[in-house]
Amino acid sequence: MGLRNRALQGGAIMVIRQGVGTLLSLVGVLVITRLVGPTQYGLYASAFGIVCFCCALGNWGIDVYLLRKATEPEIEEYQQGFTLLFAFSSLLTLGLLFGHNLIAEALHLKAMAPILTFLALGLPFSLMNLPSVVRLDRDLNFKQVAFNELTSQLLYYVVALPLAFADMGAWAPAAGWVTQQFVLFALSAWSAKMPFGLHWDKKLIQKMLTYGFAYSGSLWVWQIRTLINPVLVGRFAGAEAVAYVALAIRITEVLAFAKNATWRIALAALAKLQSEPHRLRRAIEEGMGLQAMAVGLPLSLFALAAPILLPLVFGERWMPMLAVFPWIALGYLTNAMFNLHCSVLYLLQKNKLVTQFHLLHVALFVAGACFFVPQFGLVGYGYGELLALLSYPLIHYFLKNAIGAPEYTSALVWYSISVAMLIATALPEPLQVLALFLPLLPFGFPAQRELLGEYARILRPQRGTS
Repeated sequence: MGLRNRALQGGAIMVIRQGVGTLLSLVGVLVITRLVGPTQYGLYASAFGIVCFCCALGNWGIDVYLLRKATEPEIEEYQQGFTLLFAFSSLLTLGLLFGHNLIAEALHLKAMAPILTFLALGLPFSLMNLPSVVRLDRDLNFKQVAFNELTSQLLYYVVALPLAFADMGAWAPAAGWVTQQFVLFALSAWSAKMPFGLHWDKKLIQKMLTYGFAYSGSLWVWQIRTLINPVLVGRFAGAEAVAYVALAIRITEVLAFAKNATWRIALAALAKLQSEPHRLRRAIEEGMGLQAMAVGLPLSLFALAAPILLPLVFGERWMPMLAVFPWIALGYLTNAMFNLHCSVLYLLQKNKLVTQFHLLHVALFVAGACFFVPQFGLVGYGYGELLALLSYPLIHYFLKNAIGAPEYTSALVWYSISVAMLIATALPEPLQVLALFLPLLPFGFPAQRELLGEYARILRPQRGTS
């Protein structure tokens, strides 16, 4: 099977897995947030944002080093990566355990401190899981990856939902997340047949850390985004505002599940095209169209339906989330469009260019949030997202200089439709109903009909394939 078809089918498996996970997440988030309430969920979201930032710091790009190695890594290399991740995660966990009170006081959220301490216990499992996942990804064994992730996600809700019903507040999702990380670590290690063991090779360590720093430095900058809600929104608008923004982000991530699936497929597949700029451009053009369609439509349809669905399923007290959701969705959609730009620049070892883009993006976002959140409350977070959109011409410029400018026509069709539907949420109801017919417009273009038909043929199960 050709690389393109294998990547599309592998991506389809991941998208299906993410789709099933989406249903679980929607049901779980619905019940948990309704039972826990904005204040308690805001405490969890603040602590979780800090732990996620620490996970990004502790990664150090070691998983990407193993995934992009030209030849299959030796067992010693996997074990060396595991050793480094164990060391980094231990240091970060100790830092959170000893500094939780200082962090909580700085954010004016003292009740968050014990939640942060507990979530820190799941951090080592989250990081030490990476070598096993890499081994499965290198084999394009996405079925097993999907099974592992779905099982661990299911167990998150098996633990969290009873605790939420028992009125445990923020402890319910916190206990679910720690359980999920441990189960995913165990399943990944078992299915990848990863032999546990510590390894220490100074030359290999230097090689891993040098490559990892060049890659992860840009991601560390990007992960500052995760601190904007707990730090800026929490400090200036309080725990409830953090909860509304966190729920909007969570729903956006759930509905934009195709973005992460495409990223992972790209890491495994684009490396095989790095010496062929023309094919790389074609892959980016096709990927942008898929992202704009698969990410934009679910987000925009939810935005139109949210005024009816939100009070019914989440409760009236979560209605303030509607003020910020469309802007967060627009930010995620735009990022999905340019996801592969960064993948290719990483692939071509132009990490500094990605870092420069991330610096500009985060600087605009932080500046916007610092100005708008004190003025407008939680919706100021969304205005910060809008201001950060001004950074995307820079990543286009970098890619153009590297391999040539990609063609945006197909992607812009779906992007424009999604943006129009998001904007329609602020219009009168009759116009919102008309906006539901916008996704039918691409079928009026022969090129779009032909492309969608081709995807259907590729993804249709064939005899003799698995």
